[in-house]
Parts: sequence; C-alpha cells; structure tokens
Amino acid sequence: MKLLVTGGAGFIGSNFIHYWLYYHPEDHIFNLDKLTYAGNLENLKEVEDNPNYTFIKGDITDGKAVGRAVEGVDVVVHLAAESIAEDMYLPIRSTTGTRVLTFGELWEQQSKKNRAKETAKGEVIFLQGRQTRVLSFLNGGQWMKVEAITRHWYKGKIIKLSQKWGTIKATPNHSIYASNLKLTNPENNPELLAVRNINENNRKFKKGNRELLEIMAAYITEGNATFNKANGGYIIEIGQKDKQWLENIGKMIKKHFGYNYNISRGEKGKFTFYHLQVSNKNFFNYLVKNCGKYCDGKFFPNWIFDLFHYDREYFWQKLLEGDGTKDARYTTTSYKLVNQIGLLLALQNRKFTIFERESVRYKKSWEFKTGSGNHYGLNQRKKEEIDYEGWVYDLEVKKTHNFVCGPGNIVCHNTHVDRSILGPAIFVKTNVLGTQVLLEAALKHKVKRFHHISTDEVFGSLSLDSDQKFNEESNFRPNSPYAASKASSDMLVRAYFKTYGLPVTITNTSNNFGPYQFPEKLIPLMIINALEGKPLPVYGDGKNVRDWLYVGDHCRAIEMVLEKGRIGETYCVGGNAEKSNLEVVKKILQILGKDESLIKFVKDRPGHDRRYAIDSSKATDELGYQPLSNFEEWLAKTVDWYVKNQMWWKNVMSKEYQQYYQTQYRKRLGEKG
Repeated sequence: MKLLVTGGAGFIGSNFIHYWLYYHPEDHIFNLDKLTYAGNLENLKEVEDNPNYTFIKGDITDGKAVGRAVEGVDVVVHLAAESIAEDMYLPIRSTTGTRVLTFGELWEQQSKKNRAKETAKGEVIFLQGRQTRVLSFLNGGQWMKVEAITRHWYKGKIIKLSQKWGTIKATPNHSIYASNLKLTNPENNPELLAVRNINENNRKFKKGNRELLEIMAAYITEGNATFNKANGGYIIEIGQKDKQWLENIGKMIKKHFGYNYNISRGEKGKFTFYHLQVSNKNFFNYLVKNCGKYCDGKFFPNWIFDLFHYDREYFWQKLLEGDGTKDARYTTTSYKLVNQIGLLLALQNRKFTIFERESVRYKKSWEFKTGSGNHYGLNQRKKEEIDYEGWVYDLEVKKTHNFVCGPGNIVCHNTHVDRSILGPAIFVKTNVLGTQVLLEAALKHKVKRFHHISTDEVFGSLSLDSDQKFNEESNFRPNSPYAASKASSDMLVRAYFKTYGLPVTITNTSNNFGPYQFPEKLIPLMIINALEGKPLPVYGDGKNVRDWLYVGDHCRAIEMVLEKGRIGETYCVGGNAEKSNLEVVKKILQILGKDESLIKFVKDRPGHDRRYAIDSSKATDELGYQPLSNFEEWLAKTVDWYVKNQMWWKNVMSKEYQQYYQTQYRKRLGEKG
C-alpha cells in the first residue's frame, strides 16, 4: 500500500511515519511537508535511507504539487495543520515625499529603522507611526498606512500577467482583485483591477520650474550620457528630427544652467536627424543622478510627483512631445520609468492602457496609450509561468488590506492579517484551503481512503464540575481561530463524502504528548524550562484540564481506523488521562527532581478552554481501541527522551521559537530581553 502523509515532519506526523514503517515495512510512505517552524526532518533521521520512505517538500495549498503527490497513492493521511516578486515596484508616500520603490528597496529602507523579526514563514518588519503609506484601492485610490512588511524565500513558479491595464508578477496563490472586484489569484488569469484615480485631498504641493521640467523630459525621452575615454569628455546628447525643438531645449539649458551647446546634423536611413550636445561634467553628473544614464535605466526625480497638478501635466506633455508621437502614445524601455509614469498618470486622474512589447532584436519596451482610438496592444492578455528563486513579499495595509503595485497600478490583496507571528491566517490557509486542495486531488485520483486527523478543540469547552465528555455527536463550538479552522476542515471532509462519495474517515483526538514535540506545547516547554532552570509559566490558575494521549496510542488508533473504520465515520480517540495543567507541571518537576518554586502563574490567554475530555467508546466498540500507555509511565519516558536528546530541542529552538516565547510568555513573566 502507498500512503501520503501531509505534515509528516511534525510531531504527530513523524511519530506516525516511524510507527507505520515499523509495523508495515512492506508499505511505502510519501511525506508531503512544507517544513515550516514545526516541521523538522531531523525527526525522521532514522528512516531517511529507508527505500520505502520518500520526502516531498511542498505546500498543501499548492494544487499542482498536491496533485503530483496524490497521484498513484492509495491512502491520504492528513495531519498538516504567499506573495509578490521582489522586483515589482509599488507607489510609496512618506514625510519625504512620493516615490516608487521595489519591494526589495522598501524592505532594505525599513530594515534600517525597524528590526526585522523571524517568523514561522520568513521575516517581518512592523512599521511604527503613520509615516509610510502605499496606494490602496479605497474610494478609487487612496494612500493608506503600511503596518507590516513580510517576506519569505520562495523557489518555484511565479505567474506573470500582462494586460492592457498593467502587469503583475506573483506566486500562483497570492490574492489579487479582478476588475469586477472579486478576489482571485494569478493562476486564474482574471481581468486585472487597476487604480486610475487618486484622492489627493489635504496635500501640500510644490511649484515646478517649467524650463527644468522640459529639459528633463527631453533628456529622459531622447537623451543619453557618455564618457569619452579618449579625451576625457562628459557628453550629454539629445536627438530629435525637429531641429527647432532642439534649439529651444539648447536655449533653456544655456539659460538655466549657463552651459553652451551645439547642434549637428546626421542621417538615419531616409531620415535626417539632429543631435544637441553639451560637454560638461557637472551637467553630466546632474542629469545622470536625477534621470539615469541609459535608455533602459531612465527615471525622473521623485519631487515631480509632489508638484501642482498643472506642473505634472506640463511634464507629461513634454515627455509626449519629446517622444515625437501625435496620438498621446509614449514608449520606454525603462522598467522603473514605466512604473513612475503609471503613478504619474493616476495622480493626474488619466485613463490609460499599457502594452508590454517583447522583441528578439530590441530591448523590452512598454507603450502607454492615453488618447482615444485603438492600437495593437489594447486587447493583450498574456499569462506566463516563470521559474523563480528569491524573496517574495507581502504588506499589511491598515483598514483596506489591499495595495497597489506594478506597471499600471494593479490591486493586490494582502494575506498578512495578525500582528502575531503565529496569527490565525496561517491556520486558516493550511487547515481550510489546504484541506480543500487535498480533497480535490484525492477525488481526482480516486484514492481508496482519505483519513483526516482533527482535534477535540473543535467541540469547545467543558465545565470543570461536569463529568460530560465529547463524542462523535457533540456540536462544534470552537473558541480559537485555530480550532475554528480545524472545525471548518472537518466539515469540508464530511461534505466531500456526502457530495462526491469520497471514502473518508475522521479522528478527533485529545492532547498528544511524546518525543519530537515542538517546544511551544505544554509538556516539552515545561521539561526544557525546568532543565534550564527557567520559570515554568502556567496560564491562569493552572486548573485547565486536558485528556492526555500518548502519541504511540494515537498512531495505533489511526492504524485501526484505516483497517477497520467505516467509510464516512468520525471516531473520537482519547487517552483516559484527564489531568490539570498544574498537575502535569508538578509531575514533570517531580520526575526531574526540581523544586515547585519554578512555577510562575501568568495571565491567561484569550479563548483558553477550561476542560477537554474524550469519550472513546465508539472507537472501542467498533475498532477495539484502548489506550495502552499509562500516563505517568509514558510522561516519565517522554521526560527522559528530552533529557537524552538536548541537541534536538536546542536546534529546533531557533529564532522563530524565541520570538514565540517572547510573545507568549516572557512579558507575562516580567522577564527582559
């Protein structure tokens, strides 16, 4: 038999793989894991050379990766509980003015003022104050505060959409808006939503010098800067077929800067061209610094964005004039300039289309169309998949949760939701979207069994004074984002059985413990803190009760469900070991010979359920399940495992764990650092 285990590098997953390969050596296990903060291949060191074990790095929300993994598999055991390319430009406004920056440049700039923090998925910078704003789709277009920038390393396919409204490059699942305002992703190639109007109320504008604007527009459009090594000359040259136009530019340069110029004549095929030249180092350095050097590196200074409306319009008309077109078209080979012009036109409330032209003989170019009438790029709608390895980025934008980026100002939805690095967005994406992607793949490839592993947290909380226990008929009443996402995934699994006849089974289990458990959980956290002589933080009064299940018993229960469980059924699996958190902590200290003075009571966390307890009678009656592990005995064995495997937990207690500990406990304990 071939089994696909999702999240197999985590605590329960790795224990299940060890268990299954030991008792079923003839079967083959495929382990699909994204390797986030809790996924660790060191957990599977003993089986990595087993010919019947295969590791696949992948995200269960990635439909293509899941499809490839599920194909040919008999059983899926589901335990598992994105972003913009770095070179995309986005409009930014701050106290220093308006500009366009790439995501990479924005990160570099902000990291100098705000320390980047490690997260489960990558890195995050939380911005202070209201100084940095991005363009957002609100009332057509409005500047909104950026609260956080996230990034993570990505290797895979980037999807590039090129349309008449603009261009976007993003990971396949990153959320973008279609022109009908519906949320979608690049994979679906929707008609893109773009910003063309910007609310500029309560702004202070600057007055521009018309002659300087005209000189810059001429250089940006038709100029180049060269250094002549032979004679050490710094030369600025502007070419145009209209000699009188060049004469006017030359006179302005003379008047504004005081530099002499000359105009020469040249032939280009059947056409006569004229060239204005200025040989001056200071003028050379000024234009290169403010406007770039080569045609594909041209840009204009940021202060142009902050000019009065009529001065910006004058600058745009001079760009068109320099380009020599008569139908409001403008073409550039500069990627930065195309992003700047898109923002400039939106500030002017101009409607425009943009065409990206690829050429074998010439550099890539972009053509703006702001007038009436059609041109050959008006209806372009191109989708490309690009191999990519590098940082990808996302923003958290106050109130609107969307931001504008790329040529043409394309609207993207941000996926970073919570300031906490372990925020609910991670759980929702994995547990809900990931489960749906897996179910769809299992249905398509006709797997013989889809087993979904869930938690007793979906049922909510029980009273400490009650002898009631959760069973398969208990209502879902989740009290945390994580529990709600797990309840949603349970219902999805049931729906695929009822609607499509997918052969599913579900187990809801009580709190697991054992080796390889990530140190954020109660038992390993208390063991490690006790070993290091640190305070043992206990939430509230410590009387919260959990039914504890040794992970080996859990693995055996899954085996029984796969072998004997009825299709479409849910089985509750418990350990028959209800203990308060305080009892567990005291028992750990007793095993280690440590004093109870290490216990420190801390402020309770929101949504902390009072009691969980599982009634396993259905699993007992139908499957013959009984927990075989005595809690006290296997807790002692678990403590012993952590004592003997200190290198393992010291390695996994990396920066993301330290950040988690800081967020959850250190402040409550009154510790510094």
